Amino acid sequence: MNATEQVAANVKLLRGRRGYSQDELATRMGLKSAQAVWATEVGRRRITVADLAAFAEALEVSTAQLLSGDPEQADHAGAALVYEVTVDGGHAQAVAADAVDPGDIWTSFYLREARVFLAPTARILGIRLITEEGSGV
Repeated sequence: MNATEQVAANVKLLRGRRGYSQDELATRMGLKSAQAVWATEVGRRRITVADLAAFAEALEVSTAQLLSGDPEQADHAGAALVYEVTVDGGHAQAVAADAVDPGDIWTSFYLREARVFLAPTARILGIRLITEEGSGV
């Protein structure tokens, strides 16, 4: 896999783990549309150094991590991330997971490849990364 393909794969992976839509990631990067995010993820866009830095900042990783085979290994070393999931009615719940799969009908949270939380996508109002488990960040 070349560097462009690695960054594309890592952007898609990290965006999913953070529970961000392409639109939300674009907004976090200060872009007016999600077209650049989509084009990056499918390998149709050449990535500049400025793009690499913007993706890294929006996804809360280093540029080196975006170029690596495992973009979260260095920072998380096996610790789960903690997400706040808000459902309709305003109820919020913290969920420790190392992967999020925001599907069309159900959103699944996985911890060490086992599903730990499942919610109908229609009920989820928001998912945000709170902290690394045990890090206090």
